[in-house]
Amino acid sequence: MNIDLIRNLAKSAKFQNLYHSVKEINGILLFKNSVDLTWLQQIFLSYLYFYSSLNIEIAVHKLSEKIFDNFIYEDAYMLWKREVGYDNKSKDKKRDIHIAFHNKKMKFKEKEKCPQETSIIS
Repeated sequence: MNIDLIRNLAKSAKFQNLYHSVKEINGILLFKNSVDLTWLQQIFLSYLYFYSSLNIEIAVHKLSEKIFDNFIYEDAYMLWKREVGYDNKSKDKKRDIHIAFHNKKMKFKEKEKCPQETSIIS
């Protein structure tokens, strides 16, 4: 079996549009069988998701379309994203919070004194 053929089918605009339609509209089936997917169908679905993720990265300008020039570029980017990309996101969030509050004095309300509780002794 030629996996490159499956990748090219999953990458095509036709199947990417169909994949997004299936996700958004209830009742559209990608395959005739909706359960007990074959091994080939599972591989095809994983590549549909894979290329959908790459297309989203391209749409938000995090990635160039040149990545589609070679399967090695695609795989390398997704491996990098899995191993390094998530760590960078968490570091960025901490830095963003630091920048947002840097050199600003936060005014908090003073603690209100609680009235002393009176105990009733019987």
